[in-house]
Amino acid sequence: MKRTRSLVLCVLGVLAPFGVHAWEAKVVNIVQHDTQIAVYLSPDPGPLTCSVGQPYLMNVDDTTAVKQRFAMLMTALITGQTVSGWNDGCSSGIYGQSRPIFWRLQLNGL
Repeated sequence: MKRTRSLVLCVLGVLAPFGVHAWEAKVVNIVQHDTQIAVYLSPDPGPLTCSVGQPYLMNVDDTTAVKQRFAMLMTALITGQTVSGWNDGCSSGIYGQSRPIFWRLQLNGL
């Protein structure tokens, strides 16, 4: 029983990093727009639960979390690394349509 439990935990530990995010893409352009940043991705992950896909939006404020996400996006843009994200909701802050937003972001290794 102990061996089976250890095997299950090992397999889950190996598989946990895979498939936990909703999408993975390269950052190809970033546009600052008032209190949001519009991020263009390739391939376009699509609209998820929103009315349209890209650009994906990130709200801008002076918090550490926003600064970290922006640094991750800029790093991905410059180095060509991919980013992964989740279905974090929608915003209609710019361009008049409901678009996906970033709250959680992962910078993937080369």
